[in-house]
Amino acid sequence: MKLWLLRTACLSFFVALAGCSPQFAGIESSVDRNGEEIARMRDDQMLIRQELESISRLLKADNGSGENQDVRVQTRLAQLDGKIEQLLRLQQDNAEYVRGLSARVDLLTTRLGVPTIGEYKSVDDDPAGDGLDVLPEEGQSLFDAAKLDRNRGNDDLAREGFNDFLTRYPRSELADEALYWLGEMAYARGDYVEALDKLGLLVAEHPQSMLRADALMKQIFCHQGLGQNDRAQEMLLRLQTEFPDSEQAALAAAGLGEGE
Repeated sequence: MKLWLLRTACLSFFVALAGCSPQFAGIESSVDRNGEEIARMRDDQMLIRQELESISRLLKADNGSGENQDVRVQTRLAQLDGKIEQLLRLQQDNAEYVRGLSARVDLLTTRLGVPTIGEYKSVDDDPAGDGLDVLPEEGQSLFDAAKLDRNRGNDDLAREGFNDFLTRYPRSELADEALYWLGEMAYARGDYVEALDKLGLLVAEHPQSMLRADALMKQIFCHQGLGQNDRAQEMLLRLQTEFPDSEQAALAAAGLGEGE
C-alpha cells in the first residue's frame, strides 16, 4: 500500500509540474518501471500461494504412494524456497529504490520551490550540509539511489544523482566514491576528459580515500586513451611510488606494456 501511495503521489506531482524540468521525465519513467516490478512480484506471490495449495492437496491425498510422493513434495518445496529468496531480494531492492526516488523528487521540488514529498530535509534546512562527515538520511538516500541506478544500467539518472549529491555534500564521507563512479562511467563511455576531471578531483581532494589507487590507475588509462603517453608514464610512476605493491600498479604497468 505504501508503494502504491508513493507511486500515485509521484505521478500526480509530475502532472502538476509538467514541463518544469526534464529531470522529472526520467523519474516518472523510473516510477513506471518500478510499478511494473511491483506487479510482477504480486504475480509471483500469487503463483507461490497456488503452489503451496497444490502441495497441501498432495499431502492430503497421500494414499501410501510413499517415497515417490515425498520426492515430489521435497522438490517443489526446494523450488518454492528459491522463489521466496528471490522475491525477498527483489522486495528489498524495490524498497531501497523507492526510497531513493523519494529523495530525488524531494531534491527537485526543493529547487522549484514546491513543498517536498516525504520527510526529508530541504537544502535550506542544512546550509552547512556540504561539510558533514556523517550524512543525513536524505543524503544517504540520494547516494544509494544513484548507485542503484548505475547498477541497473540507468547511467543518465546515476550521473544526475551523483552530481546532485556532490552539489549538496561535496565534503561528505561518500564524496570520493561519488566522484569515482562519475569518473568510471565517463571512462566507460569513452569520455576520457570528463573522467580525468572527476578522478583528478578525487585524487586532489581526498588524499586518504580507499579509492585513490583505483583513481590513479584509471587516470593512466584515460591518458593512454587520449594518446598522452608521456603523461600516462608520469602517472604510472606516481602510482608505483604511492602504491608499489598494489594490483592497480601491476595492471597499469601491464596496460602500458611495461610488464612484457
